Amino acid sequence: MRLILRSLLVLGSCLFATAVMAQSTVVTAGHDDRLSLRGKLAYFRDSSLTATLADVSDPVMQSAFRPVTTPVPNFGLISDLTSARPHWLRFKVKNTGSEPQRWLAEIDFWCFDELQLFVVDARNQLLSSSPSIGWRTPVAKRFRHSRHFWFPLVVPAGQTVTAYLRVMKRRGAQIIPIELIQESAYESVTQQGYLFWGGVLFALLFVALMSLFFFLTTLDRIYSKYIFCLLGLIGFFFINDGFMNQFAFTAQFWMPGRNMYFLFPLILFYSQLAFVRTFLSLRATASYRWHTAGTVVLVWGIGCLLALTAEWITPLTPATELVLMRLFSAFYWLPMPVIVAYVVIGIVRRYHVREAWLYMVAVAPFYALNLGQVFGNFGLLPTYEPVADFTYYGLAALFEVLVLTFGLAYRYKVDRDQTERLINDQTHQQQRTYQAELQTLTLKNDLLVEKTRIARDLHDNVGTHLAFVVTHLAHISDQAEKQPLTNGKPWASQLRTIVSHTREAIKLLRETIWAIHQENFTVSEFVERLNQYINRYVHETDGLQVEVVATGSPVQRLSSGQVLNLFRIVQEALNNVIKHADATKVTVRLNVRSGGQINLIVQDNGRGFTWVNGQTNDSTTERHYGLNNMQTRAQELGGTFRVFANNGTTVEVDV
Repeated sequence: MRLILRSLLVLGSCLFATAVMAQSTVVTAGHDDRLSLRGKLAYFRDSSLTATLADVSDPVMQSAFRPVTTPVPNFGLISDLTSARPHWLRFKVKNTGSEPQRWLAEIDFWCFDELQLFVVDARNQLLSSSPSIGWRTPVAKRFRHSRHFWFPLVVPAGQTVTAYLRVMKRRGAQIIPIELIQESAYESVTQQGYLFWGGVLFALLFVALMSLFFFLTTLDRIYSKYIFCLLGLIGFFFINDGFMNQFAFTAQFWMPGRNMYFLFPLILFYSQLAFVRTFLSLRATASYRWHTAGTVVLVWGIGCLLALTAEWITPLTPATELVLMRLFSAFYWLPMPVIVAYVVIGIVRRYHVREAWLYMVAVAPFYALNLGQVFGNFGLLPTYEPVADFTYYGLAALFEVLVLTFGLAYRYKVDRDQTERLINDQTHQQQRTYQAELQTLTLKNDLLVEKTRIARDLHDNVGTHLAFVVTHLAHISDQAEKQPLTNGKPWASQLRTIVSHTREAIKLLRETIWAIHQENFTVSEFVERLNQYINRYVHETDGLQVEVVATGSPVQRLSSGQVLNLFRIVQEALNNVIKHADATKVTVRLNVRSGGQINLIVQDNGRGFTWVNGQTNDSTTERHYGLNNMQTRAQELGGTFRVFANNGTTVEVDV
């Protein structure tokens, strides 16, 4: 409560001080180029529409003037043309010097309908009066060829003069930014202003051209929306700081009344909404209804544009014009809450957190100035100088463009990185697909090779024994048909031979099926199977001992093809030992290292022989065929095969 009372006391003191200052004079100094009239102004609202200089300068009427309590005079909004009334501003200037002083009163706005300055001395004698000018007055007919309104004000030496400025504005905000400038400083002041705005407009145009380049190269819609925003800003400043009134005077009349004044601010706000709908898109989210709401508001913007051009079609009655202006005022600010909703949703629901914060920081200064002007128009806040001076709007716009351009550059980098990641992922996927297809083809090729090996194995081993069985059975059948059975011993011997070959074929078939039953084997599994074979079939041979010695990595995996070929090589080597070597001992050594290298040695203590280039020192054809078979299998394993005499015979395969 104390804080509230103190605040009210301070506010009341400020208002009292302002009221006192409004009745004082402005003491001029010869070396000052600018003089602010803040706190020195008083105003009178002419409700009768007929007040003249004689009326307002009458001493009786002086009490009707009220102090201007805001830094910049602001008399609210006018939307009903019938309620528009002129305002009289009064200020006093005192010259304490010995020379007359020439001043210019600058009205830093362009869209007034009527402006007229009167200067009277201390006895209310008219010293000077200007013609009544406004936005319809060509620049060439004004006192100064400028985008603002300038009025001469001469203060005689040692005198105090009173200036009365009659202002009439029939539509829009009744803000009257006024300042006194030495006539000698006019050129430098205006040159500084044109230099500043030339830089601002050039910067905005340059960014728009760069955005057009990005749009043409990427065809990303965000850049077209951004160009729309930049053109809205350029048009906003071109109109509101008076450049159109000065350099494109006839263009003001392209729309009825002063509606060109409302066109580019309308485009500015709706272009911002169009940009936000893409920059903070909610189309593919759970908040997609806001995207639809943004679309509806953009359609209403077209309705606002039609309201500005309605007088082209038919003359409007005052009542109709009032309704259209009220609707326009409502829809004019409608994009703002929708934009705020996009920002809030993007942050709260974490759709576009960084982009939303970036956009909010970028537009905050510019829209703070606009909202400050709106609050000032409704009397909710004092109208401070930055709100009425478009220089601050220009700086805020440059800040907005700088931040948003950085944001779009960052967005372009993110999109480019994402595109590169997608391309890399697609490339990796294609590589993986290619490798998978290659592995599939390799597997098919390995399967085909394996089938060929199995077919050859069955043909060379099982097929040979079965062919022998068939041939002998056919021979026995022929003999049985030609002569009666008198002696059974020869037949029994032949049948026993057939049974032996049949068993051998079954044994070979089982071994082949075992080898191809699974894809791979450990070394220990292969050695165990090899011992089972030796114990069952080889140890039956009288006087022959076979020892299997395995070294290296027992858990190393061997493929079915490797197992089958190694098994057949050992089997063939043992058969040769049994049939030809007259040996009593055979050692099978298998060394499989972790890298997959294989070394197989079958060594006996029998009659030794060597085998070079497919020839041996023994002319036995069977042995020659078996050695060739072992060599072929070693080559299929990708290794080398050799046979040499070393206290017997040694067969070695090195893979």
